Order: sequence, then structure tokens, then C-alpha cells
Amino acid sequence: MTLDRQDLIERDVQAHAKSLTELTLVMSEFQKDKAVQEAKEELKDEYLEERLGRIEKSIQAVYKLGWWVLAAFGGSFVALVANFVFRGGLIIGK
Repeated sequence: MTLDRQDLIERDVQAHAKSLTELTLVMSEFQKDKAVQEAKEELKDEYLEERLGRIEKSIQAVYKLGWWVLAAFGGSFVALVANFVFRGGLIIGK
């Protein structure tokens, strides 16, 4: 092998080593970015789950309120009918 050819091969090897180093750095940056994105997605999912839990509690509170309103109107209706009956409202003629 001639000296020029050996020098050419050494420069080629060095160029390949430099390329591999750069590719390794780029890959590590991609992996870091991917890890950051995954962490952000996990935080978004946790926040979304928290919000959905609060929304479910609010809906349950509305259902409970609706039940109490219905019970109040139903109780008032029963009291109204009972008052009507006890005051003689069902007597048709005397």
C-alpha cells in the first residue's frame, strides 16, 4: 500500500468516525426531545383526568340537587293534596 493511499484511507476513517459522532449526538437529541414530549403528554393526561374527575363531581352534584328539588315539589304536592282533603275539599254537596 502506498503512503498516499494509506493517508486517504485514514482520512476516510476519520471522516466516518466524525459522521458517526455527529449521528450519535443527533440521535441523543432526538431521544431527549422524545422523552420531554412523553413527559408533557403524561402531564396533559394527568391534568385531563383531574378535570374530568371534577366535572363528574359537578354533574353528580347537579343530579343530587335535581333529586332534592323533585323531592321538595313532590312533598309539597302531597301536603297540598292532604290539606285539600282535610279541609273538606272532597265533599261534593251538603
